[in-house]
Amino acid sequence: MISEALIFGLFGLIVGSFLNVVILRHGARSVGGRSGCMACSAQLRWYDMVPVFSWVLLRGRCRSCRAWISFQYPLVEVSTAILFAIIGFAPLHIVFKLFSLAIVSLLVMITVYDMRHTIIPDEWAYSFAVLALALSFAGLPPGTDTVQIILTLCAGPITALPLFALWAMSGGRWMGLGDPKLALGIGWLLDVPLGLYAVFLAFVIGALVSIFVLLPLGYLRSGRGITHLGGSGRRFTMESEVPFGPFLVASCVLVWYANMYGLSLLFF
Repeated sequence: MISEALIFGLFGLIVGSFLNVVILRHGARSVGGRSGCMACSAQLRWYDMVPVFSWVLLRGRCRSCRAWISFQYPLVEVSTAILFAIIGFAPLHIVFKLFSLAIVSLLVMITVYDMRHTIIPDEWAYSFAVLALALSFAGLPPGTDTVQIILTLCAGPITALPLFALWAMSGGRWMGLGDPKLALGIGWLLDVPLGLYAVFLAFVIGALVSIFVLLPLGYLRSGRGITHLGGSGRRFTMESEVPFGPFLVASCVLVWYANMYGLSLLFF
């Protein structure tokens, strides 16, 4: 299982590199085509695109113009590798592992894109929901009765309902509609009550990060290094817009992986 985890992890490095391309080009240009420096447009050679290692060897700078290369690149690659390796080590059938890899890839893209643009692309949220629903039905034992099938179908809407209610009551001021769409997939992936637990945990994580990390950081730094938090050129304050999607993804992955390994969670 350790060797399988290593293989999955190495595969995750490669996939993470591709995910960076999709995230940065989504809505701007085609995913196809040669990669180039975002500052000088110089085409990158193959040895400048080796996941993580090229960024380290280049010390985070473009070989041609010496402009800074975003830390997002190695961070996404390493995160994807770790998440893939954990799935590879899990006691799951290979079919479930492959479905899980696709789901993790979508969740990574959603997280980073939401942090950059404070929006969750519909096609990614719906793709995650479809894969989560398929994985949920694949996990049902043969001969499952109609009641259980209906309960499985309802898990997504039930989990999304609290966030949808917040969006509806606030007219979109408290929360974007992308978050309930994301929660739909979370409900199908985790089922009830774990889906609702993940939503609650997302609020806890969001509150802790906002109070103990983002708020102090916003007063210590000018805001230029805090990508898209609090607006361009402004420091983070309690009134700043903070994307909720990353917290939903973090809580979902935490609960999902714990359940994958049969680890007990608080209250469950």
